[in-house]
Amino acid sequence: MAYLRSLERERSYQPLPLYRDTNSQRSLKLDLNALCIRRPNETFFIQVKNPNLIMWGIEFDDLLIVENHQAPQKNDLIVIEKAGEYKFYQFFNEIEDEKILLALDIREFNLRIQSWQDIPLAGVITNVVHQMRGRQYAA
Repeated sequence: MAYLRSLERERSYQPLPLYRDTNSQRSLKLDLNALCIRRPNETFFIQVKNPNLIMWGIEFDDLLIVENHQAPQKNDLIVIEKAGEYKFYQFFNEIEDEKILLALDIREFNLRIQSWQDIPLAGVITNVVHQMRGRQYAA
């Protein structure tokens, strides 16, 4: 039997446990919006339809949570809008005011830019919702 234990922290909130105990007296409701979305008005979702991102742990049909308010930091995965499609890059490094972006898809070219205004930046990937079991639909 699993038990919920209380954690003493300096913060005013208590993190939710990673499991739900069916015999517990507490009723917990997990809200992915509260856990994954910090800025709802600046957040959007992308369902991945590109099978070439597997090297980065992003699979076909995964759901990306993207925030479009901030300038990327090194190693952030970013989304660029090109020709009506989303392309995915990693902000790899900045050398002498030149930003180097590595394409996550082997079919795309790496980019070198001077400023974030040089590209149509859609946002920064904050979370990936990955399906562990195969999707099964009722017929």
